[in-house]
Amino acid sequence: MVGGNILAAKARQIALTPKTITLTPEWKVESEDAISELTTLRKRVNALESLKDTKEIDGEIYAEILEAQKAGYLEKVKSVEALADSMKARLGLITGQISSLTRYLVNAKLGHKSGELDESSLRLAEESIEPSLRPLIAERNDLTASMKTLEKILPARVSLN
Repeated sequence: MVGGNILAAKARQIALTPKTITLTPEWKVESEDAISELTTLRKRVNALESLKDTKEIDGEIYAEILEAQKAGYLEKVKSVEALADSMKARLGLITGQISSLTRYLVNAKLGHKSGELDESSLRLAEESIEPSLRPLIAERNDLTASMKTLEKILPARVSLN
């Protein structure tokens, strides 16, 4: 339950310790899976190339396996591109929320400095905003880092012989 709302989550998104329950966003789990799968597919293609170069594999079998690897790789690239698009949309939403909350906090501080708000009103505003702001900033930073990793692993142009 978050803020009085019941959440539905996949088991692999939940980490339990004796004192905490941690919910990993679905985009993060999917991005880690995608990075792992693309890395594995690349390694398989490189290994296949190596087998061909050292003549440990017949040309016909090489072509057949390469086609299967290529199809899997291209399919995975498409799904990772869709994931990256949804992550960009989430980043835009979070950035907007951070901006809105930050503006509200700055206005409260401005109101306090100008004498419109007393100290307790400013403290109340800060105490109500900052707990929401911290996790949003953490998620924004996490999203940005994950997107950079995805950009590194996604090909600028797909070419498999």
